[in-house]
Amino acid sequence: MTAAGSVIRAADWPPTVAAGDSTTISNITSTTFITGSPVVATTFTAPTSGRVKITVGGGMQNNGATGRVTLAPNVFAGTGPGGTEVLGVASPLRTELTCPTEAASFYYASRSCTLEGLTPGATYYARVMYRVTAGTTGDISRRDIMIRPLS
Repeated sequence: MTAAGSVIRAADWPPTVAAGDSTTISNITSTTFITGSPVVATTFTAPTSGRVKITVGGGMQNNGATGRVTLAPNVFAGTGPGGTEVLGVASPLRTELTCPTEAASFYYASRSCTLEGLTPGATYYARVMYRVTAGTTGDISRRDIMIRPLS
């Protein structure tokens, strides 16, 4: 947090970044998180506070009456997925975004979480992952991710 009267530096507020894709992915069967093609990802610089708000959004539908399609953010230190994972898809932050089981047409939504403890000035890589629950298939019509610095 920046105190009143403090000098604000450019590194305190790096730009908000976002990535998205509207490629339709049909008949998803993977029950483990995957990136899909094309990968929806971006890099960002951690602000002085070490805190960012991550928003994942998309359009999802299930092809049965029992399953769900789930989107989740995944974050690594560095410029790609080869770095140390700092936010996993099974995070206790409960970052998953899921369509209702009755979503027989595309359901568009977003969900945000706060990621803390980042190294100020360091570069991070964030991507969208997805899966379906067992016993169903699903479709995705849109995937988005946005990272906004916080004080």
